[in-house]
Amino acid sequence: MKNIIYVFLIILITSCKGQLPENEKTEKLKDVNHYIVYQSEGRFAGWPANNAAFMFDNNEILVGFTEGSYILDEGHNIGMPYTSWLANSSDGGKNWKCYDPENYVGDFGDIPTLKTLDKAIDFSNPEFAMRIVGIGYHGSNDPNAHFFYTKDAGSNWFGPFGFGDLLNTPEIKKYGLDELTPRTDYVIMDKNECLIFLSARKKGVFGTDRLFCVKTSDGGINFDFSGWVIKPYVEEEIEDSITVALYNDPHKNPLSTQCRAVMSQTLKLQNGKLISVMRRKFEIKGGSDKNWIDAYMSEDSGKNWQFQSQVAFTGPGNGNPPAMALCSDGRLCVIYGERKNGTIQALYSSDDGMNWTDPVIVMDGFWSEDMEYNDLGYPRLLQRSDGKLVAIYYYSTKKHLHHIRASIWEP
Repeated sequence: MKNIIYVFLIILITSCKGQLPENEKTEKLKDVNHYIVYQSEGRFAGWPANNAAFMFDNNEILVGFTEGSYILDEGHNIGMPYTSWLANSSDGGKNWKCYDPENYVGDFGDIPTLKTLDKAIDFSNPEFAMRIVGIGYHGSNDPNAHFFYTKDAGSNWFGPFGFGDLLNTPEIKKYGLDELTPRTDYVIMDKNECLIFLSARKKGVFGTDRLFCVKTSDGGINFDFSGWVIKPYVEEEIEDSITVALYNDPHKNPLSTQCRAVMSQTLKLQNGKLISVMRRKFEIKGGSDKNWIDAYMSEDSGKNWQFQSQVAFTGPGNGNPPAMALCSDGRLCVIYGERKNGTIQALYSSDDGMNWTDPVIVMDGFWSEDMEYNDLGYPRLLQRSDGKLVAIYYYSTKKHLHHIRASIWEP
């Protein structure tokens, strides 16, 4: 009875706060410049969020994407084999060199034999970057996950290395999760310590992904479970979850733990707190699914997390993951692909993610040959030394079919 009363009170609280509007008219961003990162006749390029992006000194940018043959097909218009490419810009995102790097993702097979990391990584190296690989998206099929790293801004890569036996840690094993489904999301704490954000799901069961944090304190040699951001749903733990404001009828709203949580991007704020935005989904039998972005906050380096806000809805189908950057004036910017109208949208928060502005359209005019659905987004977002933001995502227009694009503007 105590649990029932508790959940009922939470439902009342969240329903009083209200829901985000899904279909308001959205203004276009002014003074934004667009650049083609990669587009090639007869080829398909996509999913920077699956492949990561990094900013180094002198505004040098490195972004990954998936490259394949262009075919008209049900779903994505891409043919196998998938290849993990990199694009490099030495001028802050205007001009790009694209290539298939050596000793990188996919070069050792879908489930590679892992190497042993016998020397600690120096996370404080300004030319360090890490690319994390899991299962459940294009070109990756390792249920235990692995990573590559560079110490010279992407000129050379080392790996693949593993995360230990995470699936058998008590905190994950108790929920019956069998596969790690991470993209690249990490926060460097000091020379030896790094927080890595991963997700796990039941084997082959779409939508069961839940998000957690692990920590290495010895330069990547060992990894320890730190805490759940969104843990799996079990009935006996419902008092630990909140309801999600998705419907006007509060009795229809699910618990947060009943909704998919995957593809996070996490930042350390100036006050030391961590904020993470993530891709959410609630599947409805016989109805339309809900897809949105949530923000969660941690005040204890990733051990415990509290709901911060519902950031934006991302449209029908399978929605879209967020990307986030901390602006030089202290505001947060989140960008995402909006499926309904085929746009890339951005919004801001000036109070550490508690409240958000109305979104603005960064890019519109989506078009593809079959117009099956709006196949776009999966952005990454970086800030240059001059304060300008660089959003990198995949898009398609009549002039440039399924390509990688960069948009640059003053926030």
